[in-house]
Amino acid sequence: MKLAVEMAVMNMDGEISAVAVGEDSAKFHGMLRLNEEAADIITILGLAKDGISYDNLVKSLQTKYTDSTYEEIAEFTKDFLKKLWDEGLLIA
Repeated sequence: MKLAVEMAVMNMDGEISAVAVGEDSAKFHGMLRLNEEAADIITILGLAKDGISYDNLVKSLQTKYTDSTYEEIAEFTKDFLKKLWDEGLLIA
């Protein structure tokens, strides 16, 4: 899976958000308000230009969130990916 649009993640005064950048800003005009975990997912997906598997995405998150189990990370990741999919921001 990969992002359908190129996005930049920004942290302004503790508020994390993501916006489409470059030519993709014409495809998605909104802004996503994110928590830290969601920002990490967007960042990882953005770096994986050729895509990344769900399992590898969760494993990447596990390296940062060592206090959480694989299952906890997987559940949050699945929920957030569904939101991205529903917004047309994710390609399977």
